[in-house]
Amino acid sequence: MINLIICVLFFYAAHLFLKMTFSLHKVPFVNFTVRDGDLSGMTALSERMGVAGENLRQSLFIFIPFAVMSAVLNVDNLMLAKIWFGLRIIYLVGHMLDLYRFPLVRPAIWLPSIVVLVMMGLNLCVT
Repeated sequence: MINLIICVLFFYAAHLFLKMTFSLHKVPFVNFTVRDGDLSGMTALSERMGVAGENLRQSLFIFIPFAVMSAVLNVDNLMLAKIWFGLRIIYLVGHMLDLYRFPLVRPAIWLPSIVVLVMMGLNLCVT
């Protein structure tokens, strides 16, 4: 479980740079480093990467405590954690490919990841 937590944290760190990476050819680097930098020239892909990163942050604060508690309490949530991580990777790829312009594609990927988090929490409560 600890190895997966480390992978998830590296995945999160990668998210921090995706928004900037796909717009560096249109927006100077310095604009990303200051609070009032002009980011109006960002590409649509960069904007989608920002949305994907924000969505990951919203569920990460639930996943990390559940994963750490699972490791500390020896609760077998590893498979659920791997499924959650896989769904998060698919969610990111969906944003990269702009699949969420189609109705109901986003919830079909996002909702199962929330269900997995609930199942992890239930496993922790049962033991």
